[in-house]
Amino acid sequence: MPATREKRFVSHGGDIWGFSRKHNIPVEEVLEFSGPINFMGPPPKAVEAVKEHARLIKFYPDPNPVEFKNTLASYVGQGIKAENVLIGNGSIELIYMITELLPQNFDAVIPVPSFSEYEKATLRSGGKITFVQLPEDFSLETKKIKEAISPDTKIMCLCNPHSPSGRLYKKPEIMELVEFCQKKDIIFSIDENYIEFAQDDQEHTVAGMVQEYENLFVIRSVTKFYGMAGIRLGYALAASSLIEKLETIRQPWSINGLACQVTQAALDDKEFIAATKETINKNKEQLIKDLNQINGLHVYPSTTNFLLIKLTNPDFTSTSLKEQLAKERILIRDCSTFMGMDNKHIRITIRSTKDNNQLVEKIKQIIDN
Repeated sequence: MPATREKRFVSHGGDIWGFSRKHNIPVEEVLEFSGPINFMGPPPKAVEAVKEHARLIKFYPDPNPVEFKNTLASYVGQGIKAENVLIGNGSIELIYMITELLPQNFDAVIPVPSFSEYEKATLRSGGKITFVQLPEDFSLETKKIKEAISPDTKIMCLCNPHSPSGRLYKKPEIMELVEFCQKKDIIFSIDENYIEFAQDDQEHTVAGMVQEYENLFVIRSVTKFYGMAGIRLGYALAASSLIEKLETIRQPWSINGLACQVTQAALDDKEFIAATKETINKNKEQLIKDLNQINGLHVYPSTTNFLLIKLTNPDFTSTSLKEQLAKERILIRDCSTFMGMDNKHIRITIRSTKDNNQLVEKIKQIIDN
């Protein structure tokens, strides 16, 4: 049976400002494990680009940054061209834009748990939602998902790697759904915000398929891997015909005057990219080992920079553990606010060895006491 919405909308992970106000802790003293943002970012070259191009803030942003689109196309590879690229104010703007193309009273199919903005964008555009509950291991049950589609379905929304579990779906199983949706004139919107963290990401992305499937809409950003949440730069990859339609509804100057230059510098910081992949994978492996030594925790495998953890100890809920860690100035993600999840799951972001060790020690103290 499709899942139903029983919870109110809540804020995202990474609300370090709200956490600071609530607990009267200076932002600089919060140990932030909630937002799944690269703890190593922003890239040094990106920071230098902010200084170098600061003079540009006196101009309106370039309404058609063709050179930057070419840079993004080259970065993605997969045969992508500038005409297949749409730039947005973070991936959020792109998620909302794609639903604005759809007719009133459309239906969206969303496997859950998932990112809440797919739901919000659908409701804002006058649509309704059919939630499909993913199994315990968060695998794609394509048959069940297909059965959720109705004559009114106009869009399906999925993220790969999956959030909040970190599971990576294989390209063939994604393309099975893309092809099914194409035959029924349904847009398939896939969020690849964490794809760069995955090993062999070029083998798993479906970005290169946008020229063959006009219903495919691939969303990415520089928020997570490049640690630049404040820049608000996202981009979508799609067939040129779909891009042209979306360009007609994009708000003017939604991209700030520094975003393109800073992002281009970040994408060019090869040392940062290599260091991120190596460090995140090494720290994640050790953190998983340390967490698995604590009774009452089940750590799910992840291809990303975050870990989903199930609390098997009946004495603790995700909310109670979050509140106890808050006393230690540590912020984690309470996953009970995700549609389709209960109060026995938390999510934590991979950080430095020192930070990870501190988190492990505090969790162990709380559970043992």
